[in-house]
Amino acid sequence: MNSKMYEEAVIKGIERANQEMKKNKGGIKSKKVVPIVASLCLVGGVGLNQPPIINALKEIGESFNEFSGYLFGGTTEKFQKVATEIGESMTDKDLVITVEEVVLDDNLLLMALTVESEFLKGYEGLNENDFFNLDYRLRVNHRIPEAMNAFRVRKIDEKTGAIIIEADLSTINLKDEVMIELGVNRIARGYNFIEGKWDFKFKVAKLEGTEEFHPNVKTAYEDTSISLNRLMKSSLATTFELEVKGQTVNEVRYQLDQLVVRGSNGYIYEPTFISENFDEKSKEYSGRLRVDSDMDGLEWLELYPREEIARHVQVDGWTYEIYQTPNKPIFSDEYEKVTRLPNEQELAAGYGLDDVTYYINGQLPTEFKPLTEYISDEVWVNSTEKVTIENVELQNDEVVVTVKIPSTYSERNLARLVLFDETMNDYAAREGQLIVAPKDESQGIYQIKLDAIDTNKMYTIALPLMPETNEEVAPWCLRVPLK
Repeated sequence: MNSKMYEEAVIKGIERANQEMKKNKGGIKSKKVVPIVASLCLVGGVGLNQPPIINALKEIGESFNEFSGYLFGGTTEKFQKVATEIGESMTDKDLVITVEEVVLDDNLLLMALTVESEFLKGYEGLNENDFFNLDYRLRVNHRIPEAMNAFRVRKIDEKTGAIIIEADLSTINLKDEVMIELGVNRIARGYNFIEGKWDFKFKVAKLEGTEEFHPNVKTAYEDTSISLNRLMKSSLATTFELEVKGQTVNEVRYQLDQLVVRGSNGYIYEPTFISENFDEKSKEYSGRLRVDSDMDGLEWLELYPREEIARHVQVDGWTYEIYQTPNKPIFSDEYEKVTRLPNEQELAAGYGLDDVTYYINGQLPTEFKPLTEYISDEVWVNSTEKVTIENVELQNDEVVVTVKIPSTYSERNLARLVLFDETMNDYAAREGQLIVAPKDESQGIYQIKLDAIDTNKMYTIALPLMPETNEEVAPWCLRVPLK
């Protein structure tokens, strides 16, 4: 299971349950366990017991079944025991924290919590990650995980929020049953906070099926050696441990910013670095990175740096992506500028530039139509690759655009999707808003979710161009056998 899918599913389930609670003014009294599912190295080659959250049980299960089915391309029966409902609440200073669910394996821990308090009322910002912040301590089998990612927060209602805590477990030798100790001592928003004691301690069964490899594969860039000594593959993620030694280690470190992982299925995965260490004197670097995807069935993996993920234009020292709209050819060196002043909401969220600027490939678009009429249209992102618009859903509170991307197109580009109306007003992700969720990674299908728009208007859809695909050999490559 992809961790972004877990977060999206759990939070959407809680949101829908909360909405249903408001309608019905009632709740479920009983508890239940939720069944959740949780080559050539060429650059261009191919448990809930706290109102108003209690109804989330059923909704979360349905969300996970839906997302997991998309991810694994089949039924979710064998993943029904991946996540465990905890449903344990602690109250202090009239603030209630509930550990809803936990899912973990040897690589990754994901924990879903809800926070409810009058203290949370009055938030008017649009960045949900600023709704509240937690100061917490976490131990897994009495050890502090070496890396804990910044958590993600979703506002449910004026005094309730959901939060996902994520931690790397790849350096902890876990037994089948895992002890989790979570202590929260402060909930804050800006300079305001509540201090208290919310301590949780419980045991959870880990997901089985982890495979650990010690391939000791090596390659070189000039006089610098690059080696992969350990790989741990599980259903939630795959973790890699890299070592780099040599005089040109700094060049390799720069190249690691463009590192991708290519599977024997032809799909390109984009890793996240968990931890890094560098000794300038000895010219030695070590890093741990993770791909949050199920890689079951792959025969091999290749790790290599690729060129930039998007085409850019340099103007007055600033770098801008070049955007492409549907059903247009590629113009190599032609683009037009669209600019406006930042609005009050953007400035309040921390936008720091004097203007908001887009560069459009070729001439400004002339085709505008209802968004749903773009279904099956194509956006050429270079001269040989295209993104297909699979579906557009206009919902009450959001627009959901489903796309199919080629394996060479970065999913990070999808977070830059922009809608333009006929007067070239732009509609894009807000500061801090997470809008991209995988639907079927193996087929390159993703969903992009934006705030609701005026459905009476006509629009076009724009995505960043990518560099031309070429057959240049990457500066280095590590090929890792998995069979």
